[in-house]
Amino acid sequence: MALRSDQRLTRTRDFAAVREGGKSWTGRCLILAIRPRPDSLQAHAGFTTTKRIGNAVNRNRVRRRLRMIVRDNFPRLTVTHDIVTIAKYPAVKADFASLKLEWEKLAARAGLFEVTGSSPSPAPHPSVQSPVAGLPPAPPP
Repeated sequence: MALRSDQRLTRTRDFAAVREGGKSWTGRCLILAIRPRPDSLQAHAGFTTTKRIGNAVNRNRVRRRLRMIVRDNFPRLTVTHDIVTIAKYPAVKADFASLKLEWEKLAARAGLFEVTGSSPSPAPHPSVQSPVAGLPPAPPP
């Protein structure tokens, strides 16, 4: 299942507006650019893969992977942003899992994911656990 047409950026002027009027975050394989869009009811995503990253086969493979990553994360996105993902040359050699991890890190840094409740608290250090009846507490580390 692909992104619906009303979820995609398609016009050159929309891509240019995101790059010129928005903010961007850079990773090893990707650049994520966003622009707030308060008049919209949902996020819109677009992808750029230039000839610098390789031939059409490589560009299309990277684009398919990026579309799948964004599609899977679409329900978690804040609803009023245009998002452009630009592939850099290392994206061609990267596997799907590393591309997904990098995109999610960039999206989190950009504040694209909605905060749902509080994050789970970390597990306590073993020495902090309650002592077993009859045994002395563990010494501090």
